[in-house]
Amino acid sequence: MKLQNKAIDANGDDRLRQIFFAAAQLFCEQGYEATTMSDIGDAIGVTKAAIYHFVPGGKQDLLFAIINYGMDTVDEFVIAPARGIEDAEQRLRAIILNHSKLVMRRSTDQGFNPVTVMVDEVASLSPAQRRKIDLRKRAYMDLVRETLQQLKNEGKFKDQLDVTVVAFSLIGTIIWLGHWYRPNGKLSNGQVAEIICRMALGGILR
Repeated sequence: MKLQNKAIDANGDDRLRQIFFAAAQLFCEQGYEATTMSDIGDAIGVTKAAIYHFVPGGKQDLLFAIINYGMDTVDEFVIAPARGIEDAEQRLRAIILNHSKLVMRRSTDQGFNPVTVMVDEVASLSPAQRRKIDLRKRAYMDLVRETLQQLKNEGKFKDQLDVTVVAFSLIGTIIWLGHWYRPNGKLSNGQVAEIICRMALGGILR
């Protein structure tokens, strides 16, 4: 199977990211249970032993590492920049645009971002691993809710809207991009992100 992120000469951190994307794509296409470590190695031209060199714990730990990698990119490209913005409306706009572009940046031609899709596939993790991922997700959701609450306190939030419902709906809309956006479509990821941002802000703000 030919994978979009194949890069035979990768090594070090690049090789690890390559493993993450190859594994995530195979998990999406074949299912987590049906995918073997050998499948992943074959997809990127390395042995199963080479996969274990980078991820010694096996397939479950590989899934955990993929999800953490996805959360790390959200921390770097979405959460950290947002925390530096004092104005709540501008912060919310930055969250929507940056997260949307991040999701779309690694979408495959088949119309999904494998890492983003796998971030929600926590059922195969151990209970301890799920708790760690849940804490990371909660920290991001808290930032979104705090931003929306600030807008509400400033009188900019539309009446009859609930902060928690809006927060989950907003993040759900962004995450769903990872399931359908195709980079070869008629709109760029920047154009799609701007449409989502305008739609969201139009529905949230007075």
